[in-house]
Amino acid sequence: MDGGGGQEGSAVLDSNKKHEHIADMPSEMKTLLLILGCLNCCHFLSADPCVNHTVLDQPWRSTNCANTDCSSVQCDNNLLTGWYRFNGSLSSGGSTIPEAVVPVNHCSTDAPGWLNGSHPTPGDGEVNRTVCFHWNGNSCRWSQDIKIKRCSDYFVYYLKKSPTCRLAYCTGEAVIPTLPPTPETTVPTTPETTVPPTPETTLPQIASSMIVPNPTSPAPGMGGKQFQLVITLLGDFDPDSMQKIILELQLSFRERFPDLKLHLSLGES
Repeated sequence: MDGGGGQEGSAVLDSNKKHEHIADMPSEMKTLLLILGCLNCCHFLSADPCVNHTVLDQPWRSTNCANTDCSSVQCDNNLLTGWYRFNGSLSSGGSTIPEAVVPVNHCSTDAPGWLNGSHPTPGDGEVNRTVCFHWNGNSCRWSQDIKIKRCSDYFVYYLKKSPTCRLAYCTGEAVIPTLPPTPETTVPTTPETTVPPTPETTLPQIASSMIVPNPTSPAPGMGGKQFQLVITLLGDFDPDSMQKIILELQLSFRERFPDLKLHLSLGES
């Protein structure tokens, strides 16, 4: 802890598996190093697709691109599964998948993909939708299940590769509706009271992490010892906040490393 008088959290992991020599490094050490790298690089990254997504800036996806006006014939059968945001500029192809059937041989493909449904509002969260691919008089000759989430003034799409070739997702002008205004309410006047200021809190940050022997444990490990991974978090936060962080770490490690014996503790600074 950096002189803040707060709490210091230490996460201690004990591995009871028998060590195996793989490439001159025991498996316990490999596992601990993997956990350490994950914590230092990935643990505090947001999983929100509004933050973590890939931007597709491809003008040829525009519904205005008929046949090969904008590109050679395209296909999305090699598209990697994941969250995507289309570029918001109309000159760059548009920003949303159109909610109406797109004529064949548009969007620089044979069978253009359109959204068979509506886009969500912010309160809907992630929703499941279907993209239909129009071909040979059938507006939904092929289909693909996707997800959509609205993020303030744009959408992100969880897309999969097209069912066959040559099919591609189309884009058009944004269809982001304006949310209705919140009705004003009159709040009765109450006598002013002096409320002590709430101390500011900051999210914990990893200050240091290290792998050290655990000589107090009688169970055998590498060289007759167990090893423990100690992570020191910095931040001005109360014990309740630290307990929530410890619970989150417990759940995360149990999912990723089910064979590890996990013990997390909260220490004083």
